[in-house]
Amino acid sequence: MAGQTKLIRIAQNGVVARFSKPEFQELVSLIFRRYPEHEWATFARFGWRDTSEGLVVSLASLDSPKSGDMNEFVGHVQINEPYTLRTALSAEQHPLAVGVIHSHPEDCLPAPSSIDDDMDGYYAPYFNDFAPGRPYVSLIISRVKQTLILSGRIYWRGLWHGVDKFAVETTPVVTWRGLGANFEPLHARERTARLNSAFGIESASRLRRATVVVIGAGGTGSAAIEVLARAGVGKLILVDPDHIEESNLERVHGSLPCHAKQAVPKVEVARDHILAIDPSCHVEAIIGRLPQSAVLDAVIRADVAVGCTDQQHSRLALSDIAVRYLVPTIDCAVTLEGSDGAVTAQVIQLVRFLSADPCALCRGMIVPNMISQELMSDEERKLRRREAEQARTHGENPNQYWHREAQLNTVGFLTTMAGSMAAAYAIGWLTGRFEPPFSRLQMNLLSKDLDVTDSAEIPRAECACRRIRGWSDQATAEAFLTVPLHWPEAQRLDS
Repeated sequence: MAGQTKLIRIAQNGVVARFSKPEFQELVSLIFRRYPEHEWATFARFGWRDTSEGLVVSLASLDSPKSGDMNEFVGHVQINEPYTLRTALSAEQHPLAVGVIHSHPEDCLPAPSSIDDDMDGYYAPYFNDFAPGRPYVSLIISRVKQTLILSGRIYWRGLWHGVDKFAVETTPVVTWRGLGANFEPLHARERTARLNSAFGIESASRLRRATVVVIGAGGTGSAAIEVLARAGVGKLILVDPDHIEESNLERVHGSLPCHAKQAVPKVEVARDHILAIDPSCHVEAIIGRLPQSAVLDAVIRADVAVGCTDQQHSRLALSDIAVRYLVPTIDCAVTLEGSDGAVTAQVIQLVRFLSADPCALCRGMIVPNMISQELMSDEERKLRRREAEQARTHGENPNQYWHREAQLNTVGFLTTMAGSMAAAYAIGWLTGRFEPPFSRLQMNLLSKDLDVTDSAEIPRAECACRRIRGWSDQATAEAFLTVPLHWPEAQRLDS
């Protein structure tokens, strides 16, 4: 790698780099092994997706150095050729991108040095020979004032792209973009004074820089959206395919009778409600569903996702995104139960989907015939119902054609409580002040002591979620869900 240093210039920005918490902790422990004075490094594998706003890369695994792979007698990173060749040859056997991650000494910003430029100038074309068409990823991590700061650049399609944002699962970190790090607190706002007092100015700053996506803008979603907007979240992405109906007015925050009369999209109502609360919030409203491409592009650039729909396909898609794209998710649901004119249960469920958690399939949360029915076109639903009715008339089992499910009953006070709780745990993740102390929580508001339970399910060893963590689009063949052809194209509303 010796020779004249070639200055690397960033041609484009917009890259998001994502990490799961387990891999990030392993990574920091590894590359800080000679801290605080000396550097260390490792090769790594990354999944990636090219979105309309830029690349999103996700750490899939580390190809950690073995004894003798690196020069331990110099303070900077010096990787021996056998380690490089071994990594390159292995890249021919998998579809992932290849990169190097290294540390800078303590209290030194992760600004690329001339040695780093030499290294990347050599590795970018080198690995392209073994893994053509894939990004080459170069990341730096350092600890400054006890804060982890990260920087990065990616060589892809003949250009260097700068990393604009690092997202570590449930862990706040600071991004260095070449001019400075964004860890200085933003100006405190009086409107969030109580939150600032409770969690600190730093937490308020993190919320202003954060992006949260809410899937579903109905009863639970609209409550979560309002809590997040009032807490000062800087950007909210809203996704919902439906419009306001009169029956929604009892539950949906911000909805009015005129919205039902005019069949206004739920995301439009939510967007206008947010901007009435905080005009400085950046809102992106999408009429659509997961995992449509435009929706997926937006979701995987967010820091946290909040699932607020009663659709099983949406829950399954969020679970898939948490695994493949490393987007931490809180999913919420509610139901009322009763008999003989009396309400017997008011149930709230909150589910944490992290990349290392059991997926929705492992947890047994998905009923195959319900997913199938949800994804049918209107014409196929009508046909199946007609066939089921004919079977019933002839004394046959109608469930082979259509499985009739009772409508889940929900009311505004219950959806508001569930949505607010989900938003609260998202705020805990974003600020780094607290985390959900559960995997899958259920509580019954009518039971003594609320009958709170936490189901600690175990992942199935044979499930795809155990082998595609962080694989992004490179594991599309094992995606939990595909988009039906009859769905209308997702539509972004004008700001």
